[in-house]
Amino acid sequence: MAIGIDTFDLSMTSPDTGRYLTANFYTVDGVTNADGSLRQLSIGQLVMAICLSRASKLEADIIALMEEMNTTSAELKIMTTIEEKVIGWTTADPQPHPGYEHLYHDTISGTGTNYDGKTYMDVLRSMGIIGDGIECVRWSGSPDPNDIMYDDFITALESKMDEKNTFSQQKMIELQSLTNKRDQSYDMISNVLKSLNTTIIGNINNM
Repeated sequence: MAIGIDTFDLSMTSPDTGRYLTANFYTVDGVTNADGSLRQLSIGQLVMAICLSRASKLEADIIALMEEMNTTSAELKIMTTIEEKVIGWTTADPQPHPGYEHLYHDTISGTGTNYDGKTYMDVLRSMGIIGDGIECVRWSGSPDPNDIMYDDFITALESKMDEKNTFSQQKMIELQSLTNKRDQSYDMISNVLKSLNTTIIGNINNM
């Protein structure tokens, strides 16, 4: 934020020199009059412009962070859904296949995310839980090259869930910090303007 400073003559003169007293005014990029010229600001208005600019940037960061956290929360719900479904495969009676099930038969839906319509296989690959070429979860029998064993799958899935939970906790702390900084910017406006008003009233009373 580029800040300009200039002076103008007041109507009062100095009792010592007889010269007109001067005062400062300030300009800030982006704060303009109706005709597009830079608006002349008092020190109080300058403080407001600086603090509001900072608060606005923090607000944008807060919104972006909340969207990121919402995405993470949705991913955790998706992983929980997949885990519950895969566990259900191992306990089904009768089982769909002798000891394995394909990950490309079931799809994600109703999450409001980009994962809707994608198969479990595609979702798990994009999240880095299974590698390319893996198509089935196997819980008994000898694995084929395109299988991942059930225990390995659950371990990889829960490891990713733990990672996402840790991420959410870290982001929550960051969100609280950003929120505090934003609130401090608004509080600073009130405190500085109150201080300036007290000074002005004191000067007037001494005249």
